[in-house]
Amino acid sequence: MPPRRTHTKSRAGCAKCKKRRIKCDEVHPSCGNCVKHAIECDFAIAAGMSPPTGIISAASSSSELPVSSLMSLDGTPSPGNGQQVTITHQQGFFPQSAVATVSPAINMTDMELLHHWTMSVPSSLTGKDDVEFIWRDVIPRLAFRESQGCLVHAILAISALHLAFIEPDKRAQRMCIAADHYGEAVRGVKDNVGAPTTIKKDNCEGLFVSSTLIVVYAIANPMLTEKINPPTEIPPWTTPAWLPLIRGVHSILKEVWTWIETGGLSPLLGGHTYVGDSAGEDEAMNTLFRICTDKREEDADEIKDSAVSQAYFGAIHELQKNFANEIALRRKMVSLIFIWPICVSDAFFALLQERRPRALIIFAHYCVLLKKLEGFWWVEGRANYELERIERTLPEPWKKWLEWPVKMIRGG
Repeated sequence: MPPRRTHTKSRAGCAKCKKRRIKCDEVHPSCGNCVKHAIECDFAIAAGMSPPTGIISAASSSSELPVSSLMSLDGTPSPGNGQQVTITHQQGFFPQSAVATVSPAINMTDMELLHHWTMSVPSSLTGKDDVEFIWRDVIPRLAFRESQGCLVHAILAISALHLAFIEPDKRAQRMCIAADHYGEAVRGVKDNVGAPTTIKKDNCEGLFVSSTLIVVYAIANPMLTEKINPPTEIPPWTTPAWLPLIRGVHSILKEVWTWIETGGLSPLLGGHTYVGDSAGEDEAMNTLFRICTDKREEDADEIKDSAVSQAYFGAIHELQKNFANEIALRRKMVSLIFIWPICVSDAFFALLQERRPRALIIFAHYCVLLKKLEGFWWVEGRANYELERIERTLPEPWKKWLEWPVKMIRGG
């Protein structure tokens, strides 16, 4: 006869097990028997905790979960006779604190936008493979590390706007979503650039990318809006929102520009250097210089003011450098869009905002650069959008100086 198996008596079991005269395994914070029968364990009460959550039991009629049509937890088919399976989890496996703080909802729209960004948007923002990698991989990682959230909203805004571009039947819906995220991105950037001391090495890259995407949104949004609600007539030209945005962002970030230039995002900046004039644009630039120097042209008194004429010369010279770089590099450089608005003087920008004819003509020539980049969806149509409004605004004697921009933008 085999010897009797020894066992150790314990009086440390929970009161529920003692009352039912069954052995308690004394597992804390809820013993196995209490978990099995979905009842409150004395151990949990003593520890000041709620009863285990997530228990699904046939005993609780309000939370029954029929799983006869699903696979059971061990991967085998569940019973086919209609009986229900009880699924439980131990408190130690899913800590109460973790369960209590998990949000019950996942925003599937944002998940869709993030997936679309990863799969489709980066290649639509640039023509360079090394820069595409940064948009696809580096920048989302930067957004996840960012505490302010403005970069996440900027990414989702552009993703929604791109979907609005490629899905005409859902355009209005997508644009509403994009506008919401755009608003949050703008607020986030404003909160961080309100005082120079808030821009630091650890957040300047996130603010730079957020601001860049805000500009991209401001360039693309009006054309998409017109696809939904076409204007009955072309309105006069007004300063487009993205021009002061570009200049404002640069004026704020220029103090930390060295950090951006030497950081992981440096390929976004393009690395342009002046390489000389190109024959193709040289004649057009000479025409611009002529209308800003020839006293026989319209409104000759304006250019007698040396400050005004110098503002025009500077803007033309910067435009000349942009065209030269575009020709020399022989590829589409998105950063060309941003360089000229940053480089022109405050004096010229004021003349442009006043809609001085010479300033508008110079800006119309800049729009040829926009036309050259229309392979990118967010620039598509912008050159003609601006040109139409400039034509609507310029007095008739000045329109002859638009011949070259009209030819380059519209063909013929």
